Amino acid sequence: MMLKWFLLLMLGGCSFFVNKIDTAMVNETDYLKNIPETPTFCPLNEKPKLQLVSTNAHSQELYQDYAGKHPEFDFLDHFALWTLLQLSVRPDQSSPSSRLQVLLQLGGESIYLDFFSESPEDQYPLLFGLEWILKKYKKKTSLESYAAILDQQFPQKLKAGKELETFLMANQAKIMDHPTLGPFFIRGTEVLKENERIPKISFLEVIKFYRAKTSKQKVIVNNSLTKFNTESGQVGSCNYDFNLYDNSIFLIDNVIPAANLFGLAKGTSAFMASTSQKMKEIRPINGFPLFQGESKVRSSAVCVIQNDGNRIWTFSNQSRDPGQHLFHLVRYGLTRSKSIPEVDKLIRHSRHLFLSDPVRLVIESRRSRSDQIENLLKLNLPIYNADHLGNIWAFSFFDSQSRFIIDDRNVGSFSCK
Repeated sequence: MMLKWFLLLMLGGCSFFVNKIDTAMVNETDYLKNIPETPTFCPLNEKPKLQLVSTNAHSQELYQDYAGKHPEFDFLDHFALWTLLQLSVRPDQSSPSSRLQVLLQLGGESIYLDFFSESPEDQYPLLFGLEWILKKYKKKTSLESYAAILDQQFPQKLKAGKELETFLMANQAKIMDHPTLGPFFIRGTEVLKENERIPKISFLEVIKFYRAKTSKQKVIVNNSLTKFNTESGQVGSCNYDFNLYDNSIFLIDNVIPAANLFGLAKGTSAFMASTSQKMKEIRPINGFPLFQGESKVRSSAVCVIQNDGNRIWTFSNQSRDPGQHLFHLVRYGLTRSKSIPEVDKLIRHSRHLFLSDPVRLVIESRRSRSDQIENLLKLNLPIYNADHLGNIWAFSFFDSQSRFIIDDRNVGSFSCK
């Protein structure tokens, strides 16, 4: 997948505009007067024992009910079960062959881990990474044990979400003609739709298949983030280098990579993850209702901000340059946020994206102030409107209170019980 390095400083006037638009503050009077305000995080007056976030509300409801009956499970138990359950819910992007990026909060420190492989065949970074993390924190429960729990507790209960339906619709012809995948995902002459039953996966058989491939795993484990500093003294770390963006150098992909975001919080521990893969062809893994892919794919953009005991995580995807959106968010004042509603407001704020071939600016005009649009029209630069740009989810912790925050532009679900 080719990335295009885009140097705006070589184009007269653009560098000035990058600074001008990014440093504009988000004021109360700016705040999305013409956008319906849909809930994006759990009410702050509640004290949930378990928080979940994903793109499939039905699976969250089932898992919340199940978790409520098992108070003996600790955070790592839930981490393993909720992650494995994604194989059934999102077999397109949460397959064993998917890249796994995860932020973990355990013991008072945020840890970033990224598991992927340069090799195209017989590589299963998602399962490798899950087991690697469990071993790191000295959890003795095996993947087989978690798989057996899921096989027993979630047989033929899960339903397709909108994101899975979108993938199946885009690949309908190939799936329909496939002798293995067709019977799993085709009903009559059409693919599964939202709220229809997902084909049952034998999680234990999937783990057994993975065990036979364990010795062949060549998975890269990356935990590096690049620190950035703001002019007002706040600091943060991201897996994209903001120094490039500071110099108006953008990493623009020629496609919009897909990913599955999900997370869970229990007590003072939490995790948030992105799984993703690319598929050169539509084929299953060993006859399972899982899609085989390659994990060497454009990563979601991830940032961690920790200041004065407060903590903000952000994941950005569904964009040709997901890091650009987080860079703009920081310039708008994310590091200075003092509350969960402030983070939510910034995520809802109008976004823009610089693109190349040809050089142009795309902006969410419906979420923009009229004076912003007037200033844009004065530029010697083609400007295009977009109904929505990118997808940003966050996990914020302020004053001993934490919440997941989803993006009102896209499919997403949160729950607290």
